Amino acid sequence: MASRRRGYSTQQVIDAIFALPSDDESEDDGEGSDDDDLLPDADADADSDDESDADSDTLYRLADESVDEHETDDDVPSHCSDDEVDSDADEDEWSKQSFASVSLDFDAVPVTPRMPFSPDDRPVDFFRKFFDNDVFDILVQQTNLYARQNKLRNWEDTTVTEMQAFVALLIGMGIHCLPHVDLYWSSDTLYRVQPIADVMTVKRFKKIRQGLHLNDNSKAPKRGDANFDKLYKLRLITKKMNTNFQQQGVSSSSQSIDEAMIIFKGRNSMKQYMPLKPIKRGFKVWMRCDSETGYVYQFSIYTGRDKSDDAVAGLGAKVVMQLTNVLQCTGTHVTFDNYFTSVALLEELLNKNIYATATVRPNRVDLPVLARKKVPMDRGEFKWRSRNNMNYVQWMDTKAVHVVSTAFDPVVTSDISRRQKDGTLTAVVCPSSVVQYTRRMGGVDRFDHRRSSYSVSRRSRKWWMRIFYFILDSCITNAFVLYTAVFPDIDTDMLQFRRSLFLALLDNYSSRKRKSNITGSMFIRRRASHEKMLSKKHGVPPEVRLSRVGVHFPTLTPKFLRCRLCSSRTVNKRSRVQCTTCRVALCINCFEDFHK
Repeated sequence: MASRRRGYSTQQVIDAIFALPSDDESEDDGEGSDDDDLLPDADADADSDDESDADSDTLYRLADESVDEHETDDDVPSHCSDDEVDSDADEDEWSKQSFASVSLDFDAVPVTPRMPFSPDDRPVDFFRKFFDNDVFDILVQQTNLYARQNKLRNWEDTTVTEMQAFVALLIGMGIHCLPHVDLYWSSDTLYRVQPIADVMTVKRFKKIRQGLHLNDNSKAPKRGDANFDKLYKLRLITKKMNTNFQQQGVSSSSQSIDEAMIIFKGRNSMKQYMPLKPIKRGFKVWMRCDSETGYVYQFSIYTGRDKSDDAVAGLGAKVVMQLTNVLQCTGTHVTFDNYFTSVALLEELLNKNIYATATVRPNRVDLPVLARKKVPMDRGEFKWRSRNNMNYVQWMDTKAVHVVSTAFDPVVTSDISRRQKDGTLTAVVCPSSVVQYTRRMGGVDRFDHRRSSYSVSRRSRKWWMRIFYFILDSCITNAFVLYTAVFPDIDTDMLQFRRSLFLALLDNYSSRKRKSNITGSMFIRRRASHEKMLSKKHGVPPEVRLSRVGVHFPTLTPKFLRCRLCSSRTVNKRSRVQCTTCRVALCINCFEDFHK
């Protein structure tokens, strides 16, 4: 018969091991106590071996549960003092030696334009510093070339003026976001945006969007070629923008490196899936931005794993080195997260006179032994080590935070506020490297926030169109940053800035041969079958046509227009009488019947 496993308290285990009676029991009661069952009888027969093993397992189980709840690592015994835990005797290269603080002021150089601007310059003048005439020439030439190569039906070559108007419409559509592009030209005033509809017809807008192109497809290297480029369609404009971004803005003394996502759900080999990001599917973009304003200095679109990647340094280190190549010998401070960080990377940057502060994963190589220890600490406590001109800090917040820095002294601390469970705020000690990292890491996030405000991006089956929209939004964001830097006293937000760009790029341009005569009307175009023609013929929603009949009054128009009720394709009846509410022409005899 299988023995039944019993559970015992900690005190019972101790009494059984040391054969001591409980303090709550007398010596006379010890013989008949239940503790005899914990120790195997020396004269017991072989049948009791299984029961003895079960009791032995119970002892080990209880012994494990009796360990102090704060002791989580065998390397840190519970009887050690704080000095022993924080001792650097087991470190080979790292120690608690003094760290030489950097005397540079990383806030000394803000983002400002390299070229001077006059007080009369408008937002469009800042925008054209990035999206300049060369970019518009590329769009016009490559679009017309692509239309000829593919023999687009009913195509008319576009011009720079028309392309500027097309870009303006994209900006205007970002301000007025509608679910479908056709609705901007709808005759229903609930959807129709008259400033957009007056610029060009919907057919022309779609035709330009269909033919829009950025590079010559006939010269693209084939797949398998040594010069094959997945971003060939965008290579001209990406190089141009990276150059413009760096030439127009002064390189600030504090920058951050991080990744951004361009949403795309179609099929493409460059598409990434990142389940923990707000945008889970799309193109990954490595970016170097100003820490304070989010101004974009350089970006690189990730095309996938490359055979030339250094397996030792890793992708993260390769990205940081590429984006900071132009910062050598500038004394710039950069921040990045633990995806990129390694000790070797920070040393390499420091050799190029580039300072860095970053979070780090505790299992990275060359870190101090302290990084892999689970040191029991209360909230606000921290441990640190230094080596040469680099320091490592482990600070306890809600969980352990690991930071390495070549710029800030780990001994310098400041108080930060943390909210408790009861809602009260309490001051917590925090090392300067953690404080500075938190302050300077959000450059790419600030850019993303401004880029997503009234973004021009729209759904498209062409994968590169999403990236083109991203580049256009980046130009607008950078122009807005420079504009606010030059005119800090002008209260302008992103909405007003984009509105000003929309009007300036249009410059009263219109390719329509005639203005629409349905401005403000509630007329709806319908494609109805013959048997439903009578019920759909009126074209005015019944909610308007049949409601508040007393406010429908006839008025005279300067021109004769087709009667909405009695005119047909074969019978052309015209009248100067128009309904003041429905805004459609009606014969005087048809006026009453139309509103029934």
